[in-house]
Amino acid sequence: MLLLAACGGTEAMVRSTETAPEASSTETKTAAASAAAKTATATDAAAAAAGRCSDFSNQAAAQRAANTRDGDGDGVYCESLPCPCLKKGASKPSGTAAPSNPEAGCVKPSAVQQIGFSATKYPNIRRHVLRAVRGGWPKTLMIDRRGTDARRDRLLANVATRDGYDRDEYPPAMGRGRGSEALTRGANPVGWMASVMLVPSSENRSHGAVMGIKLRRFCSGTRFSYRFY
Repeated sequence: MLLLAACGGTEAMVRSTETAPEASSTETKTAAASAAAKTATATDAAAAAAGRCSDFSNQAAAQRAANTRDGDGDGVYCESLPCPCLKKGASKPSGTAAPSNPEAGCVKPSAVQQIGFSATKYPNIRRHVLRAVRGGWPKTLMIDRRGTDARRDRLLANVATRDGYDRDEYPPAMGRGRGSEALTRGANPVGWMASVMLVPSSENRSHGAVMGIKLRRFCSGTRFSYRFY
């Protein structure tokens, strides 16, 4: 009897030893699942908090929020918005503007502004512009910062993406919405229609950043056109 009891105790000990790793594995999986759920929740919260450039009246306000897209990855947000402007790491904005007029301090020349781009650096952008103009889109564009994101979002909603490429628009979103009939095609929002072509991401983002910088000082309503050199 004592021998049987001892054997039974040994068997119980063996069973206990064999089931311990399984319990530990279950606890590990539960902890991992909990951590993943917390990460997903944080990601969802961050996405919900993301803003759009059109939510802000000037570039400095967008820079302080730092919750919009930074297309060229230089740490400066919404470079197409009017000043006052705030650079990465700066504490005070450059330029001033009255709260009631977000474009105070900008200029609106009567002549069409020629915005120059390198044909060597932006060959696919140039190809797209030429194709779009041949298709009936105008050479002369007009700045209209209001509703830029809404126009872009509606235009690109059903345009397929491709790894390593961006969907280039011509006329650009900030260059349509008011002006000639060609710039106001489509409603809700006005001017959402445009030509779209896939171009390498690095080229498209560099071009967008350069265009934003070159047009920053001009008020909405300023006419401009692309010039490749």
